[in-house]
Amino acid sequence: MRCPYSLFKKKTKEGPIWHARFWNEKARAHTIFRSTGILVEGKRERKKEAEQKALEMLSEILLDMEAIDRPFISYLEGFWKPDSSYVKECANIKKTPLSAYYVHQNSVNIRCHIKPYLLFNNITLRKLTAGMIKDWMAWIVETNLSERTINSALSTMRVAVNYAVEREELDKSPFRKIKPLPENPKEKGVLTFAERAGLLNTVPTDPLSRLAVLLGLLCGMRMGEIRGLHWGDIDNGLIHLTHNFVHMDGLKKPKRGKVRTVPYPAIVEKMLEEVRKVAIRPAPDNYVFESIKCPGNPMGERFFKHAFIRELKGIGIALEEQKERNLTFHSLRHSFITLGRLDGISDLEIQAIAGHSTPRMMEHYSHADKVLNFNAMREKMNKAVGM
Repeated sequence: MRCPYSLFKKKTKEGPIWHARFWNEKARAHTIFRSTGILVEGKRERKKEAEQKALEMLSEILLDMEAIDRPFISYLEGFWKPDSSYVKECANIKKTPLSAYYVHQNSVNIRCHIKPYLLFNNITLRKLTAGMIKDWMAWIVETNLSERTINSALSTMRVAVNYAVEREELDKSPFRKIKPLPENPKEKGVLTFAERAGLLNTVPTDPLSRLAVLLGLLCGMRMGEIRGLHWGDIDNGLIHLTHNFVHMDGLKKPKRGKVRTVPYPAIVEKMLEEVRKVAIRPAPDNYVFESIKCPGNPMGERFFKHAFIRELKGIGIALEEQKERNLTFHSLRHSFITLGRLDGISDLEIQAIAGHSTPRMMEHYSHADKVLNFNAMREKMNKAVGM
């Protein structure tokens, strides 16, 4: 039987180091290469130490060989399990834990967009080539999925395969020259001054729905921050944002760990008082938007999405128009930043309230061209030049 490994020297910044190439009996080739970490030095070049190290590595290498010789789809499914070595490494070693929703979404990509491509079901991870990936891209483009969805599925494969390269289970990645599809995302819609006035001046049919919309529109809060809002976070005209309720992960710290304080206007205070009167348990540790069906938990995302649709319909923006203008619940945050800047609130104040780390991100949320009254601007220009 062939020797399971052989040694060779490789130049590095630290000097020549012994490396090992491991024989894969199934492939009838050396498929995995690893550094022993042993420097080539001395009269006998420390070869015996390198051989011992390669022998110690052998059991782990055999497991790695099984991994790359597994069917490609099986490898992906195992890679994106909540308890996979990659997910654990991100959480425990890299200290950048992946959200449960992100891991779940990658599993959805496998099931819906990768596994149905039958050619992927007949290959192993080691046999995957750039040509096969390009053929998959040509196939999936014809399914009329959005570029964003296709790129998400592409990333599902790329991350998993590149991890095998990082672990030296594969020599090189077939994704090296694979580029994502160019995306042209539709710009997020924002409300106008007149539409904001409509929401502030109409009588709400449901105080809870109106409050949810106003917290986004007048305080710049994200949906997760509104869902995670506790009665104890509200104090004398200020909201202390210390919670963020994340889909599938539950209650977390605010995004990027940034606790911030947000002032709220009188109309929000009025809606809070109305909601408090009918709240199930308005205690400091309870949610402002507590679920009736699941006490102790906030209302689901569906409530907020429907509240937004219902409130906009109430001021004459039909569902068809909402879709055409790309108005979603997150548009309230975009509207807060855009209208707030035009109201005269300073960029520094807007950035602090919104919790943006850079002015550049704030610019991304500004859509002044969509809300400016150009006729009024023309009159101002005429007055300025004495016309």
